[in-house]
Amino acid sequence: MHFDFDPDSESFAYDPYPAYAWLRTNAPVYHWEKRDTLLLSRLEDLRTFLTHEQLSTDIADWEHHPGGQLFEQPGFEAWGSIIATSLFQLPPADHARVRKLASVALTPRAVRAMEGAVRATVERTLDDLIANGDEVVNIRDFTETIPLTVICDLFGVPSQMRAGFREFGLAAIRSVQPNLDPAVLSEIANGFTQGKVLLEQLIEARRTDPNPPADLLTRLIEARDEAHRLSTAELMSLIFALITAGSDTTVHGTCYAVFTLLRHPQALAELQADRSLLRSTIEETLRWDSFGKIGLFRYALSDFELAGVPVRKGQAVSGLMGAALRDPNGYADPDRFDIHRENVANLTFGLGRHFCLGANLARTEMMKAIEILLIERFPHATLAGEPVIDHHNPIMRPIDNLPVRLGADQGKAKA
Repeated sequence: MHFDFDPDSESFAYDPYPAYAWLRTNAPVYHWEKRDTLLLSRLEDLRTFLTHEQLSTDIADWEHHPGGQLFEQPGFEAWGSIIATSLFQLPPADHARVRKLASVALTPRAVRAMEGAVRATVERTLDDLIANGDEVVNIRDFTETIPLTVICDLFGVPSQMRAGFREFGLAAIRSVQPNLDPAVLSEIANGFTQGKVLLEQLIEARRTDPNPPADLLTRLIEARDEAHRLSTAELMSLIFALITAGSDTTVHGTCYAVFTLLRHPQALAELQADRSLLRSTIEETLRWDSFGKIGLFRYALSDFELAGVPVRKGQAVSGLMGAALRDPNGYADPDRFDIHRENVANLTFGLGRHFCLGANLARTEMMKAIEILLIERFPHATLAGEPVIDHHNPIMRPIDNLPVRLGADQGKAKA
């Protein structure tokens, strides 16, 4: 049987799961000829992939990468300098040191202390969304604002810089993918150039402030490991990583969570009756309908075998998260949405030394958004139509428009 993996098709964007199921059953390590990439679709193989010492997150290890010459072009210098010290490119020893310093500010305990700020942002964003009194709203407008606003609040980013940070975050997300057109590369470079200037201004102002605010940026600047502090370049790369996660991962995860719960009214009713289910609900929405498309990329550092298939040095390998999270060998009845599912082995935020630093914060943002929107303020919200999913996006299945009828409930904007 001929199979053509076509993630750019509209049908794939709306329902990739038949294709994922075919891959898991017939070609769990599939050579995608169009991108000369090996695709992994089984949960067991994805776990190996995420922790394999011979698979690098550094795109410079890709056999088709243009090398340093890309960053030597006029206008690409800022991109090159930030990438050079990013967590994806650092050698293991430096990677461990930077993560250790940064993780102190993002522990579960530290993030719990941020819950009040997150709640205030969600409330404010929802008030803005309903201020015009529209009967039907686009939930993407709600989810779009929350994570970036939270990140900017935690870093003390001035309002006049926030639009620039958004563009920087979008550029950062696109930068880690291979096979990009020259025009796209130029757009990414422009985003990094703007972002680098903003980051330098923000860090310098904070370093020289005699009475700095007790926010996340100040904690990162003051973080110390023996004789080491984070350098300006390392700080810039950490902010780059956190803004990247805050700009898109939570946006789409929350949007899909709302869509999923409104399609499963019984599950939503159970959640509304028992808020202790919030955490397991978020984990299940992330598992059941992953917004990713072509997965997480890694690059082989040597020739080796993966799941019995030869991998050559420099070859791109991608772990299809959406396929692995529906693997029947990892989950009982994986196509069923079940907010009571226990011990969900959710790999959405990665595994091992590249586990997402902002995972605790992202989960908190998603839980607060769902709690306030669908439990406290609009418990009778319903879908007002089918979502519009951007099938042209090369790396994700983003919902551009999720029309929801909110109803009266407790939704009036606060005075």
